Amino acid sequence: MTNRFKRQLLLGGGVLLLGCVMILLYRQLATSSTIKNRNDLYQQLLERSGKLNRDLPKLLDRQTRFERAEVVNYGMRFIYSLVDVDKYQHNIEDIRQQLQPAMLRQYCASESLKFYREQADFLVIRYLDRDETLLFELRFTADQCTS
Repeated sequence: MTNRFKRQLLLGGGVLLLGCVMILLYRQLATSSTIKNRNDLYQQLLERSGKLNRDLPKLLDRQTRFERAEVVNYGMRFIYSLVDVDKYQHNIEDIRQQLQPAMLRQYCASESLKFYREQADFLVIRYLDRDETLLFELRFTADQCTS
C-alpha cells in the first residue's frame, strides 16, 4: 500500500467514525428530549387531575355524578357514576350505545377537552352504577376526531 492510499483509508475511516458518533449523539439528544416532554406531559396531567379533584365528587345533573379524575399512562380517566342505574337491572349495552356518540362529539369539539385531544395519549371515561360497580368504559384518542 502506498502512503497516499493509507492516508485516504485513514481519512475515510475517521469520517465514518465521526459520522457514527454524530448519529449516536443525535439519537441520545432526541431520546432525552422525548423523555423530558413525556415527563412534562405527565406532570401537567397530574396537575389537571388535582385541580379537578378538588371540587369532586359533584352532581352534574339528576343522573350523573362526576366522581374523580385519574392519570393513566400519559392519558386521563374521568370516572362518573350513573346514580339511578343498577348494573343488574338495566341493559348496559343500550346505555353505552346512547352515550358513546355524544361523548365522542364532546371529546372532539369541546374547548375544555382540547388539552386532552392535543397533548394526552387518550381520554377514558369510566361509568359506574349507583353501587360503584363498573358498567363500561369509553376510550377516545385524537385520531378518532379526524375520521
